[in-house]
Amino acid sequence: MVMKHIAIAACLWIAACERGQDEPTAYEDMNFAQRHAFMSEVVMPQMKETFVEFDAKYESMSCATCHGDGASDGSFAMPSPQLPLIPATEEEFLEYLEDPEHLRWSEFMGERVWPEMAELLEVPVYDPKTAPDGFSCTHCHMVEGQL
Repeated sequence: MVMKHIAIAACLWIAACERGQDEPTAYEDMNFAQRHAFMSEVVMPQMKETFVEFDAKYESMSCATCHGDGASDGSFAMPSPQLPLIPATEEEFLEYLEDPEHLRWSEFMGERVWPEMAELLEVPVYDPKTAPDGFSCTHCHMVEGQL
């Protein structure tokens, strides 16, 4: 009889453990506390590593690095007016890229930050035809004239 109770208890314990394996909540469906935890525990460590590989000065990266004043006021609003502005037109962007430092940053953002953030948030990368609402530069950066 004792073995029967142990077997039943073991089955219930295993079933309870498996039931707890819910699908993770999509970022867009998270509440503020869940988003804060996700950003702190998942996004920040990964993006800090990515930015430090690009430039060691990001060893001191914090929430304010990307969220600017939104980190101190608790809103964490994005896009952040404290980040560099994106040129408003394609022509202005091409002129912007003539500066070697702007080109270096744009390549880093396009090749590393943009796709990594989309992957972390589990959203598609922006594509005007297939993913017009996908993750893009304007999720973090404002466009000139937007302020």
